[in-house]
This record gives sequence, C-alpha cells and structure tokens, in this order.
Amino acid sequence: MRCPPEVSALLDKLLAGVTRALGDNLLGFYLRGSLALGDFDPATSDADIMVVTHQPVSESEFAALAALHARIPAGHKPNEHHYEISYIDRASLKRFAPGERRHPTTGTDWPFDWAEHRDNWVLERWTVREQGVALFGPDPKTLIDPISSEELRTAVRAELEARVRAWAGGQAAPDWLLPRYYQAFEVETVCRALHTLARGELPTKPRPVAWALETLPEPWRSLVERSQAWRADDTLDPSTVADVMRFVRWSASRAGAGQRH
Repeated sequence: MRCPPEVSALLDKLLAGVTRALGDNLLGFYLRGSLALGDFDPATSDADIMVVTHQPVSESEFAALAALHARIPAGHKPNEHHYEISYIDRASLKRFAPGERRHPTTGTDWPFDWAEHRDNWVLERWTVREQGVALFGPDPKTLIDPISSEELRTAVRAELEARVRAWAGGQAAPDWLLPRYYQAFEVETVCRALHTLARGELPTKPRPVAWALETLPEPWRSLVERSQAWRADDTLDPSTVADVMRFVRWSASRAGAGQRH
C-alpha cells in the first residue's frame, strides 16, 4: 500500500493515539475505502479506517478517544485532517446485524460520537475482509464472515432506498448537497451501487464510472460525465442538485424492481 507522506504521518499519529486510548482492548487497525481499494486521490479522498476492539468501547475509553480526535480533528478545513474512523468490537464485526449496537465514529462531516451502522456497513466489512490493509492486528478474514454477492446486492438496494427516504425523495435539496464535490460523490456512489447490482462485486469507483458511461441511458450518462469535473470543486451549485436527486430516485426504482444492466 502506497500513500502520500502526509497521509502516512496521519495514520501513524492515529494508530499511536488509538493504542494509548484502548490499551489491551485494541485488536486491529485496518485501512478501508479508497486506501484499501487502490483509488485514493489526495485531492478528494478521506483516509478511511476501521478499528476493531476485543470488547465494546467502554465509557473511559470513549472519553480517551474523544480527546484524541479533538487533538486530531477530522474535517475539510485547511488545518484539519481528512479521515473517517469507526470503532467496532469483534463480536459485532463478525456478522452484520443492523441496529444491534451503536459504535463510536467520526469523520469529515460529523463529530466523534456513537452511531448506528446501516446497511452500507455490509460493504465496508466486505472491503476490509477482502481488500483491507492491516496496520495492526490479524488478517481481517479471521474476524469477518464471508459476504456473498447477494448480500452485497441487498445492502446496495437498502442504501439506495435509504437515500430516497432521507433526502433524494423530497423537493428541496439538502444544504450539504449543494457543493459540486458532494454531488460528484453521490453520482459516483450510485454508479458503484448500480455496478454492484449488475455484477455482484464491489470495485473501485473508477471502474463503475467507466461502466456507467458505456451502459447507462440518457440523461444519466451525461450527468455522470459532467460530474467527473466536479470532484474537487467546492462551488455551491443548486442548478445541478435536482438532476442528482432524480438519478438517485431512478436508480433506487431500478434496484427495487430487481433489474440488471
């Protein structure tokens, strides 16, 4: 695994801090997301991390981790680091059960707190199991049960439906979607979801985008093409939000109908 020096330095700081905060409860420290899948872009990507513990994080450990993430904040500001990290105990990691337990997490858009793992964590667990990079701990295949192609498809359908319920099904665009780079992120995420439904696999985002440009009908093909210029653009652009929301709704309806591309 190769990553920019500043990302390596961030990972070293986080691993050292997590080790101090958790002590003997630390089981593993794994890279996931684009760092694991091989499409990390320093201009647009976060460093995505999964920390595995022997036992659920205690209140005293949570306080120590909160202090760590206050010292090393995750965010998009110039003086902050771009990363997302979640803590999950070994029993919860082995087999996914949505809503069973809340887990500590922080990222570029939310403060350190307890949060429920949604169906997208089937995809995160698959990435760690099949492609994850261990900076500390055992082979992740020993910690996570195998995840089938149909489980991936089921998780993708649920995530698309959740997007429609949460924001894409309404008339008013959420404020967080106004920056072009967020719109590009959502378009690429939906492309990967459609690719997973069609192929039963979870590739890096460039492959589903290329596939979408060859496969999807208009107007979605043109939307995907335009979105590639937005990936590092923080311009607020309400003129394109409606197209992104319609793309999510269209994709969710196809997923719900069980159609394949």
